Amino acid sequence: MPEEAQPPPTYYERRLQQEIETIELKLKELTAERDALKRQLIKARWDNHHLRDVNRKNSASRVMIEQRVLGALEQATKPMTSRQLFEIARLANFELKENTFRTQLHRMKEKGLIENVSRGRWRGLKTTI
Repeated sequence: MPEEAQPPPTYYERRLQQEIETIELKLKELTAERDALKRQLIKARWDNHHLRDVNRKNSASRVMIEQRVLGALEQATKPMTSRQLFEIARLANFELKENTFRTQLHRMKEKGLIENVSRGRWRGLKTTI
């Protein structure tokens, strides 16, 4: 039994199919946006977990900057420059000044969290707790 040939879609059917495709695209975009917001929420909760014992605003900023720097250095395959780390730190505090940040880097070095491998290049120290 030969299959019957399908008649070409009508204007109305094509229009409905376009509407369905438009809705599917919007759903895909909204799903991606929702997933991005969920990741941000998880990150915010993680940041807040590290800040629970911090009372002063500048201390909270310092802790958030330290966490960002340590996270970046942990993921890096080679030492990072002070400039690269500064750009990452500014995500935690957009008002951060370079001189303040350099001071924070040196304090992190004194705490044994990071080390200076050459002029302006840093890497994280593996710590086990």
